[in-house]
Amino acid sequence: MVKVQVGQAEVNASALRDLRNAWSCGELVIFLGAGASIPYGIPSWRDLVLELLFDQAAGTRRLGTLWPHYRRAIASWMTDYFEYDPLVLARMVERSLAKRTENGPEEEVLFLERLRTHLYAHTRPTASRTMLSAVADLLARPGSGVRSVVTFNFDHLLEEELHARGTAYTAVSGPGRPRGEGVRIVHVHGSVPREGAIAREALVFTEPDYHRLTEAVFHWGLSEIMETLRRHTVLFLGLSMSDPSLRRLLDASRNWTYPPHYQVQRRHEVRDSEEAAAMAEIERRARHHAEVLGSGQGETKRPDQLEAAVRAALEQADTYDREVFESMGVKTIWVDGFDEIPAIVDAIATEA
Repeated sequence: MVKVQVGQAEVNASALRDLRNAWSCGELVIFLGAGASIPYGIPSWRDLVLELLFDQAAGTRRLGTLWPHYRRAIASWMTDYFEYDPLVLARMVERSLAKRTENGPEEEVLFLERLRTHLYAHTRPTASRTMLSAVADLLARPGSGVRSVVTFNFDHLLEEELHARGTAYTAVSGPGRPRGEGVRIVHVHGSVPREGAIAREALVFTEPDYHRLTEAVFHWGLSEIMETLRRHTVLFLGLSMSDPSLRRLLDASRNWTYPPHYQVQRRHEVRDSEEAAAMAEIERRARHHAEVLGSGQGETKRPDQLEAAVRAALEQADTYDREVFESMGVKTIWVDGFDEIPAIVDAIATEA
């Protein structure tokens, strides 16, 4: 398999060729996930829910009297220890706010304003070029071959990047799907701009919202995703690809007559600081299984052998991911770090 050097990454030549072809035909669509916004201080969806939970805990009889840093620590520990689903927590937070107001509209405004506050509370400029700025540069090129951007994020950071470049765009966050100049930025889970109105009915944030999304036969966001996956080449950026709804749509839209889609993923790794703990845990589990099976008792591996086993496991995990997503029509471009992604995005509009 022929590879080409793109910045610090090695990319399959066929992958780059497919993406360039889609670009040149105006058939490339970019799907953006949380990884595109996190470098700017936007919280992940789970962390955003937790921030709202901390607010809610301040008003409870049992936790409200604690110092804020202990209230935060206990609330996050409780969430992890009891494995609460963030979807359920978001539902509970919105319900709690409803109890504090006597009026439906006031309750909704309170929830949405707190959501906006926590979404943008810690935004900051970045010291280096990011995945999002690279995407904005790609969209700003004359005759851009990106047909649209589908984002699962609430924030308007991409719109702000495009505005700074003087690039026209049309933001879409509901079934109205307005038509305008420039590239379409489609917020399939709804939109929370820094200023202005927020359409609560378009947000997919709490458990009931997700139920409505998955149960609706013709939900506008699902229709948008399905149409895109069936007809265009998609580049997934900043997505873990673990969302079962997205995976279901990939399976349902699989079309063998079109070029594959592509995702950029960082290779699995165990940080140096965690390697010793990983090796110790493997050794502990090996002893346990030897006792259960009644074989191999007393046999141990040298540290270098355990290191090799950890490396083999990481490579196998990469293989599992690659094969799973290839079965859904998505090929993987591997990177060692997220800082390698901007050069890959730049290369799409660069002649070979």
